[in-house]
Amino acid sequence: MSTERFELAVDVPANCERLVVGDVADLPSDFRHFAVILSAEDFAAARVFGVEISQADRQGTAPSTLAGRIAEALDWVSENAEPDTVTAIARLATGRGGAQTDQMIEAMLPAIEDCHDCADFILVPLLWSRIRQADGIAPALLARIDAAILGYRYWMDEPGNDVQWYFSENHALLFHTAAYLAGDLFPDSRFVRSGRLGRAQSAVGAERVRAWLDHFEAWEMAEFNSAPYFPIDLKGLSALYGLAPDADIKARAGAAIVRLFRIVAASAHQGVLTGAQGRSYEHTLRAGRTLELSALGRLAWGQGAFGRRYHALPQIALCLRDHGLTLPEELAAEACLAAGSAHEWTFAQGQDRFAKLYHHKTRDHAMGSAAGYRWHQWGYQETVLHARLGDNADAQVWINHPGELIHSGYARPSYWGGSATLPRVHQYRDLAILDFKGHPGQPDLTHAWFPTTAFDDFAIDGRVATARGGSGLVLIKGSSALEWVRLGPTADHELRLAGHTGRWIVRLGSVNAHGDLDAFARRFAAMELAEEADGTIVLDDPDYGRVRCKADGTTEAEGRVIDPATFTVEGHLARLVDGPVTSG
Repeated sequence: MSTERFELAVDVPANCERLVVGDVADLPSDFRHFAVILSAEDFAAARVFGVEISQADRQGTAPSTLAGRIAEALDWVSENAEPDTVTAIARLATGRGGAQTDQMIEAMLPAIEDCHDCADFILVPLLWSRIRQADGIAPALLARIDAAILGYRYWMDEPGNDVQWYFSENHALLFHTAAYLAGDLFPDSRFVRSGRLGRAQSAVGAERVRAWLDHFEAWEMAEFNSAPYFPIDLKGLSALYGLAPDADIKARAGAAIVRLFRIVAASAHQGVLTGAQGRSYEHTLRAGRTLELSALGRLAWGQGAFGRRYHALPQIALCLRDHGLTLPEELAAEACLAAGSAHEWTFAQGQDRFAKLYHHKTRDHAMGSAAGYRWHQWGYQETVLHARLGDNADAQVWINHPGELIHSGYARPSYWGGSATLPRVHQYRDLAILDFKGHPGQPDLTHAWFPTTAFDDFAIDGRVATARGGSGLVLIKGSSALEWVRLGPTADHELRLAGHTGRWIVRLGSVNAHGDLDAFARRFAAMELAEEADGTIVLDDPDYGRVRCKADGTTEAEGRVIDPATFTVEGHLARLVDGPVTSG
C-alpha cells in the first residue's frame, strides 16, 4: 500500500562480500522490499529481500496517560508518516496546515479523480479533512477536492469503467461511508456518476452502511482476525463515529470500534497481535513493530511502536480526543498480561461462524490457531497458527505450506502468506499440532518462520528446534529432520520439513515454569504423535497428560473438551493460571 519509492545506487568493489545500502536512520520505516539489481556491462541479476525497518530508538516508552499518547500519535503521524490524506488529518488537527499539507492532499487527488483501485482508502480520510478541517486548506485546493468528491464513482451500480475492487467487506464499508458522508456534505449538489442529488446519495449510503453494520454485528470479520484489515475497518468506523449525521450510525460505529479493540486485546501479546488470521501477507506477518495495529496498541494501552503507513491511527486519536470515544480500561490488562496469569480466548468470525479461533497466552508467550478450519483443502492467505515469545516483537513463529517458491512474491498464497494446502490443526493451551497433506504439483516442503537472530538463545538438533525469547520458550518438532536454512533471503530465519506431507509439534513454555532451554528440551522433546484407527491423533504431554485430537475437530486434555462447534461470535475469555497444570 505504500506510495513511496526510493532508489539507491552503490558501487560494488571487486571481491566484496557485504553491501551496505544505507543507515537505518536515513531509510523509511515499515516493511520494505529491497529489489537488489547487480549489473555489470550488459548483464544484470536481481533478487528481492524483505526487510522491516523500525525507528525504534526514536520512540522510547509511550506516555503513561491517554492524553499524552493521543498527542504523541498525532505528532508522530504529522512528522513521520507517508505524505497522504491520512497524514493530512493529523497535520490539520495539530495546527500544521499550509503548503506542505496541501501538497500531500494534491498528490493523492488523481487516484480519486481517476477512480484507481483503493481510491476509497484515500477518499474517506479526505472527507474527514474536508468536513472537519476545511479552514486549513487552500481555497483553490478545496475547489478541486469538491469536484473530485462529486465526480467519484461510489459503487458498482454507478456508471463507470475502472478497476476499483468493490467486493470485500473493508472496501464496501469505505465506499458506503464515503457516499453517506459526501452526500450529506453536498445535499443540493448533483453527483456526476449516480446522477443523484447529495441528499439522495447520502440516503443510499446510509442504508448500505446500516446493512454493513447489521452483518458486522452478526458475524464480524470475514477476513477473520486479520492484522492488515483491522485498521481499514477502523478507518471507516472512526469516520462514521466522528462525522455521521445520524445518531444511530454514530453509536453503532462506536460500539464496533470498541469491539475490534477488544478482539485485538484478547489476541495480542504485549500489545502485538498474535493469532490465526484469515488474510495474511509476508509484509504483515514479518512486520512485528511497524504494522499499524502496533501503533494502535501503543495509543490504546501503551504497548507497541510506530511505523510509517497508516489508515486509522489519527482518526481514532481524534475520536478519543474530540468526539467522546472511550475504550474500556480493562483492555490494557487483557492485551498485556501480568506475570503468573494466563488467558484462553475462543471465538468465531465470518458468515455462519465459518472460522473458529483459539488463543492462549501468558505474560511470556502466546499462540493462536484456527480450529477445525478447512483441513487439507487448498488454501488462500490464511495463517492458521502463530506464536510469539517475550517482549521482542520479532521473536515469533508460524508454520505454513508455501504456495510458491519465489521469495517476496505476489501469489496468493505466497511463500509465507497462507498455505497451498491447509493443515489439520489442533491446539490445547501451549501445545499445538499441525498435519499437512499437500497436493501433487505444489511445493514439496512445509516450513516454519524461526528467526534465530530475534531469539535470546536457540538450538537446532535433528527433528527438534528450541528457542528462548525473554522468559518465553518454544519447542518445534518435525516428523523428520528439520533443515535449517543458512543462505538466501531467509538465512537463519527458516526451518524446512521436506515433503508434501509432514507433521509438526509446537510447544510453548516459560523459564519460570520449565527452567532453561536445555531443561525445557529434556521435558518435551520426546513427545511423539500417534494416530488411532478413527483418525484421532494422540500424544502425551508432560504437563497436560494424554491429549486426544479427534477427527471431528475437538481436542481433549485434562478432563476438558475444546469443541470449536461451541465457539461463538461473542467469544469466551477464561482466566487461567500460568505454568504446568499437573506434575509430570
